[in-house]
Amino acid sequence: MKKALVLAVAAGLLAMPLQASDGVATEGRLSDKDFFRLATCGATPGGDCISPTVRWPQDRITLALAPAQRRYSPDLARRVSREIDRAIAEINGAGAGIRITRDDNLKDPDIIVSLPALSEGELTRNIPHIPNGQPIGVGFMWLWWNDRAQITQASMLISEDIAPADLPSVVLEELFQCLGFLYDIENRYYEGRSILSQDSNGTTSISGQDRMALRKLYP
Repeated sequence: MKKALVLAVAAGLLAMPLQASDGVATEGRLSDKDFFRLATCGATPGGDCISPTVRWPQDRITLALAPAQRRYSPDLARRVSREIDRAIAEINGAGAGIRITRDDNLKDPDIIVSLPALSEGELTRNIPHIPNGQPIGVGFMWLWWNDRAQITQASMLISEDIAPADLPSVVLEELFQCLGFLYDIENRYYEGRSILSQDSNGTTSISGQDRMALRKLYP
C-alpha cells in the first residue's frame, strides 16, 4: 500500500499541489548525486529539477502530536505516538545536522501531527496547516516554505484506517519528507532499501542513501 496519495507543498502564500502518487520513475541503483536530486527536487538522472530544494534553516525543530479526533481509535493513537518517537530517534540518530524535539504541549510547533477521523481517499477538513479538500492516503503531509526555499511550517497526518503493520514505515516516511524530501522513488531496486520507495512499506530505518541524503541536506 502506498504511503501517500498526494504530497502537497506550498511556497510563500501560494499553494502548489505536487502529485507524488506515481513517484519519479528510474531504474537500478542511482548514484548518490542522482538519488539526492531526485528526492529533493524531483530530477531524473541528468534531468532538471521540477521544484526547488527546500530545507529547514535552523538545526533544531519542534514537533507536537495533536489530540486525536473523537472517533479515532485510542489504541491506534497510542501506536502512532510510539512510532513518532521511534521515527524521531531514527532521524536524530542519523548523524545529520538537524534535531527534532517532541513537545505535545507546544501551541505552534514546527511540525504538527494530526490524527483525524478520516480514511484513505477522503478529503481533508479542519486539519492544522493543511488546506481543506485534499485527498489523503494512509499518510499525508503538507509543507510551507518562503522565497528563500526555507521551510517555515509542516503538517502531517495518519489516517484512521491505516494497517498497524504499515505504521512504522508510513510514520517515518511522512516525518522524513517533512524535512524536505518531497519525492518518492518508483524503482524496484529501492523497495525495502529506501524510506522513499513508492511501492513498498518495507523500510523502517534511515540508512544507506537515505542517511546520505539527510546528511547532505543538513550537514
